[in-house]
Order: sequence, then C-alpha cells, then structure tokens
Amino acid sequence: MKDRYLNKLIVEDALASLKIAFVTGPRQVGKTTLCKQILEQAKEKTAYYTWDDDDFRLAWLQSPKTLVEGKKIVVFDEIHKDRKWKNKLKGLFDIYGNDTNLIVSGSARLDYFRKSGDSLQGRYFPYRLHPFTLGETPKIKPPSQRDWFEHATLSDIKLDDLLKLGGFPEPLMGQNLNKATRWRNLYKERMIKEDLRDLQNVRDLSVLDNLSLLLKTKVGGQLSYESIRKDLSVSFESILRWIDLLEAVYYCYRIRPYSTKIKNSLTKEPKLFLYDWSGIEDEGAKFENMIAGHLLKNVHLWTDGAMGDFKLFYLRDKQKREVDFLITCNNKPYLLLEVKSNQNTLTSPLIHYNEVLKPTFCFQLVRETKKERNASLLHPNIRIVHVDKFLSSLN
Repeated sequence: MKDRYLNKLIVEDALASLKIAFVTGPRQVGKTTLCKQILEQAKEKTAYYTWDDDDFRLAWLQSPKTLVEGKKIVVFDEIHKDRKWKNKLKGLFDIYGNDTNLIVSGSARLDYFRKSGDSLQGRYFPYRLHPFTLGETPKIKPPSQRDWFEHATLSDIKLDDLLKLGGFPEPLMGQNLNKATRWRNLYKERMIKEDLRDLQNVRDLSVLDNLSLLLKTKVGGQLSYESIRKDLSVSFESILRWIDLLEAVYYCYRIRPYSTKIKNSLTKEPKLFLYDWSGIEDEGAKFENMIAGHLLKNVHLWTDGAMGDFKLFYLRDKQKREVDFLITCNNKPYLLLEVKSNQNTLTSPLIHYNEVLKPTFCFQLVRETKKERNASLLHPNIRIVHVDKFLSSLN
C-alpha cells in the first residue's frame, strides 16, 4: 500500500521533536500499516510490538526497558490494555526518549484513556488517522490562504467508489460490494463486542447495537436525544453516555451549531455523522456524510499538524436558515460550505451567512459539472463548484 498522508508528518514532526507519536483512529483504518511503513523506511534498528503477542506482554510486564534499548524507533500497538501503560510509557520515555523514538498506536480507546488523568502531558503529539478520501496523497496539503485550488491534486480513488464502498482500506481496495457488506457487518460486530467492552463495562451490548442501527437513520439531521431515548426506552443519561462511547471508538461524531455572531442561533442540537458512510441508505444523507468525513479529516490533520486551531460546525438559526458546514481557523470563519447535489442557484441561507460571517472561502457544491458557476457580481465571494474539484484541494 502507498504511504498514507500522516507518514511524513509523524517522522518530521513528532519524531524529529523527540516526542511520543500517538496514532489513533477507527479500527482497520490503517494504523498498523502506517506504523510499519515508518519502520521500514527507517535505516536504523527498529521494533514493532503488539499486545496480542504473548512474548511481548511478558517482557512488558517484567522488564519493559529490554524492549527499547539499542533501538532507534519502537512502535507499541494496543498497550493501553495494560492498566498501568501510561506510567510505564512515561518511565521509558524519560529514560530513553533522547535516543529512541516511540510511537504508540491503537483504537480510539487509547485516545479515551489519554484524556483521563494525563501523566504523559507534554511528552507526546497526537495524530488522528482517517479513512481514504478523494484528494489524499502522501504529500500533505496545507490550508489554502487565497486560492482554494492552489493545492488541487486527485488520487486514483473515484468518487462513486468512495460513496458505495466508503474510505476504509479493505472494502475500498477490494472493489466488491458484497465483500464490502460482509466487512461492514463484521467491523461493527467487533467494534461493539471488543472495543466497547474493553472501553467500559457495558452490561447490555444489544442496546448499543440497536443504537448504532438507529443512528444511521439520523445522519445529517439535528440529533434529538429525546427521540432516541423514546425509541430505545432508556434514560436520557444512558443515551448521552452511549453516544459518547460510540464516538470514543470512532463509530460516529457530532458537529455542533456555530453561534458566534449569529443572531438567534441554535446552541444545543448537534448533527451526527458516521466514519463509515457506506451503509447509509438515504443517498442524500450518504453524500453529505462523505463530505463531512473529508472536512473532519482535514480539520484534524491541520490541527494535529500545528497549522492552526481548526473546528467543524454547522449553521442554523431560529428562522430555520441552515448551511451544512462551517470550518473555523483560530476561531475565525474560514470555509462556509453548502452541499446541494443538483441546485445551480445560490441558496438564500448561504448568501445570508456569507454576508454575516465573511469567511475566507464560500462554496456551494454540485455533482454535475455543467451546473458549476463562477462568482457573480452580486456575490463575488461565493462559487458553485463540482464536488470533485472542491475535494481535490483537500487531503
């Protein structure tokens, strides 16, 4: 497999700065492959260890220093399954950190545990690996400043394949819908039975399975916790806790309404999206989810790579004026984006929020090239562009 987009960043950012690289992301997104590629490209002695290896676990428990002595780069995969992993890793880093680069990889559970009582503060840089996207190349595209299309390059991935198969390596590279469906079913089963079980003691996993099914029907809309609570006949607090858990294992994510400078803005109800959008039945929701996945990937990359503090929002006020996405950079509006598959006239909410927020870039996406429109005299900052063209400027 070709190099992933985080490969060079991890080497030139975390390892060059003598920091631990924390690589997290959904299961089967390619974390292990990424780490092994980094090791293969290093010219000095390296090692890769996984918690599933009995010999490694024994050495980790009895004499962890033997695992890193004399090595230039060491990868520890899934070590968070040891309840004392943070203190042991801190000890190894403090003793060997000037001579040995450490990479710690794992599912979102690693990220979840890192946030709770952080004894490693100041010793690591976090990186979040996402599925493949339309414009991903081994070379990172920084956020554009004046011309959105200045970094535009397409990978060999096709938009229709991304929509049907999702961006996870195995189903996307396999190019087979039936096998992709099997992969998706097994993926969710393992996520619930293994990842969630290890993350927290959940008594009734079947309810979480039902919740994950229900959330697929909520993609792209405002998320009503009360409606979900009634559907599952559980408490409000349980719904909040379970969705937090599903976020922690990278099943889904929520984006919240942006309220700064927005009169009568909504402030509470988030919108929900999935990391694997391939199983969403509604085609409009699937398309919007795919765009959200591209945007979140770049928000995480640009933030993790110290290119600015980027965040993803949506816009809606009490007059029901809504725009699908807003990216902010250092708390200032950067990109305003409306997703309209077939509409080649500007929507009034997009025009309104563009005038209020004055973002650096403002686009309305379409799926047909013939419906592209250059900026008009009335709205010179807004363009209607084809989705391929827009996404080619993202990682």
